[in-house]
Amino acid sequence: MSNFKSVAMVTATLQRELQAAVQADVAGATVTTVRPIEGAATNLPTLGLNLFLFQVSPNPHLRNADLPTRRAGGEAMRRPVAALDLHYLVSFYGDDAKLEQQRLLGSAVAFLHSQPQLTRAQIQAAAGDPSKTFLSDSDLADQADLVHFAPMNLSLEELSRLWSVLLQTSYVLSFTFKASVVMLERPVATRPALPVREVRLAATPLPQPIVSSIVAAASGAILPGATIAVEGAALMGGSTFVAIDGAPVAPITIEPTRLTLALPTGLAAGPHGLLVRLGLEPSAPLGGRPAFDSNLAAFVLQPVITQTAGKYDISIDNVQGAGAARRSATLTVKVAPGVGLRQTATLELLTGPQTVFTFFAARHADGATQLVFAATGITAGDYLFRLRIDGAPSPLDLDANGNATGPKETIP
Repeated sequence: MSNFKSVAMVTATLQRELQAAVQADVAGATVTTVRPIEGAATNLPTLGLNLFLFQVSPNPHLRNADLPTRRAGGEAMRRPVAALDLHYLVSFYGDDAKLEQQRLLGSAVAFLHSQPQLTRAQIQAAAGDPSKTFLSDSDLADQADLVHFAPMNLSLEELSRLWSVLLQTSYVLSFTFKASVVMLERPVATRPALPVREVRLAATPLPQPIVSSIVAAASGAILPGATIAVEGAALMGGSTFVAIDGAPVAPITIEPTRLTLALPTGLAAGPHGLLVRLGLEPSAPLGGRPAFDSNLAAFVLQPVITQTAGKYDISIDNVQGAGAARRSATLTVKVAPGVGLRQTATLELLTGPQTVFTFFAARHADGATQLVFAATGITAGDYLFRLRIDGAPSPLDLDANGNATGPKETIP
């Protein structure tokens, strides 16, 4: 999380980075951060661009992520966090005859598209700017999520309304974009101090853990029962806790930039959320206490078509049709892990890399390990079989050249 100066820090860092980018493309160009109002003392650039924060809105995905924040008695149980999206208007100024505004627009858009986020190093450099000492203690660089940029597709009517609120101001060439997300937090005490009966203290440097990727510990897909590797930074503290979908999972190995853990049995195929928590160990009787959470990372557990005696558990029954006519059949596929009652299960028939037929599974029990598909309109021939559970595909067998060789069955 970050303090109240983070909104201004985003603007200051953007100004600094855009200044370097556009000045390299258009000599003498400057970047300002004032209201785009005409007049002698507005400080708008003669040649350059103006970065104006015209709107702030709650981030729709994270606005309620920290609820509830207080107990029934009113005591704070966690620090409230405001997740904000920043909306910027970028306007361009220069000589029309030299097309300076259009050159500046091209430079700014190319820069924001090639670097769609603020790095921690850029934020720290802006915080050290001697002309902006009022932002020196901003901690935006410590926020777990980086601030990303995305263009805003405003219609001509919406853009006209935006400029119309700037009274006595003529329209100039401009575009808008959004910076997301800034997490604002106040240093609120979350619970009152309890009477001290015994002193149990521990002090250790404990930075914010960051998860950057989740992969299979061995090369390949993440399959049921696999060991996964969680990669990132500051993943080892006094105690390290891992939770998958909120359920605790004990790590196998713990290193500062890498954890390994075995996936728990019964984990459903599809996407899952993983969180790393670092804790303190004030004393042996108390044990580890979670203190800092990482960003929430996601991974996809792929289902597998099971095998018996080296043969895939796929059966084809009740085949109807002959000759050149299309076939209908009942296709039965065994899968691991079991499929939940509310999960979406589909079967794809492929010829090479191309999916030619897709069928939905018939109604099944919760945790089903066998799925039945009523297939119609199929042409006879050999097909590769691939399941998808909540969008997660089952793996295909590949030869040395990367070509799919199985699971393969024949529709007679």
